[in-house]
Amino acid sequence: MHMRTLMLATLGCLLLWTVTAAAATGHKEHALKVGKKGEITLTQQTKVGDRVLEPGTYVIQHRVSGNEHFVRFVELKQVETWDPESRYTYTEHNNAGEIGCRVEPATGPIKDTTASIVTTGGVQRITKVAIKGEDVLHIF
Repeated sequence: MHMRTLMLATLGCLLLWTVTAAAATGHKEHALKVGKKGEITLTQQTKVGDRVLEPGTYVIQHRVSGNEHFVRFVELKQVETWDPESRYTYTEHNNAGEIGCRVEPATGPIKDTTASIVTTGGVQRITKVAIKGEDVLHIF
């Protein structure tokens, strides 16, 4: 009887330790929906591939060259204008450029453009981008 109690107590402690260790990693993933024009707004520094995007608004673009896939993040800057619909302009000198990625098949046609962001230790990182109308996921 004592052996069974000791074994159950040990298994309970092991399970508790495993759950606590998994929760303590601080690893969270969420999807950020991209606007109708492919725009994404970041509120803090965010890594994508080997680059760091500064807080701001970016347009996400996809390009294929042969068998290679690239996702480009072009920074938008807010400008003063009389037309409220055109208050942003592209900035080429501050854009993050193209970042190579690999593709994985999606379960079906993608309905909304989204960027999946993982937060680990307080640092955000874009791990994948799904682009509306395509049937593949772009993985970094």
